[in-house]
Amino acid sequence: MILIMVMTVTDAHTPNAPVHRMALRATVLGTVGIALAYASAFLPPSVSVWGPYLMAVALPFCMMATMVLGAARDGKPLGRLVWPMALVFVLVAGGFLLALTLPSDTVTSTLWLGLPPRAAVVLYGVGLLPLFVLPVAYAFTFDALTLSDEDIARVRAARQAARHAVQAKDVASPGDGRVS
Repeated sequence: MILIMVMTVTDAHTPNAPVHRMALRATVLGTVGIALAYASAFLPPSVSVWGPYLMAVALPFCMMATMVLGAARDGKPLGRLVWPMALVFVLVAGGFLLALTLPSDTVTSTLWLGLPPRAAVVLYGVGLLPLFVLPVAYAFTFDALTLSDEDIARVRAARQAARHAVQAKDVASPGDGRVS
């Protein structure tokens, strides 16, 4: 399934195809990493110790690749969005890895902003900090990266063509028993 998706989207004839190809390959690589991390649960404990660390890196990797797919526009490089995306990757992956490497919580553990250290790292570092980085980055790059009037006209024309194709198909075969 993933291979079909990669082959279909990779063959897109867009000026920004290299960025899309790279992001799709990264998505597949991240997904394979996540699958391997899950598969490590079925291995002996002495071998499966790497599973959580692989998951801590593969999840943000896949997330960043998906963000690149969403942010890449035809003929327009990501530009200044590369740095906030890299920062979010470091925050999320670093937060997960830090939570994995911190010592186990005990009754006498000090609280970080009212939470045990590992929970605080995940909640504040992984969950909260990226919420401040990405919206600000998108706000600063909104004018440069949003759809232009030509892009909107192209999307509307494609929608109209698809609507006409469906109507023509319905007229050509009215007795197929489908309810429209």
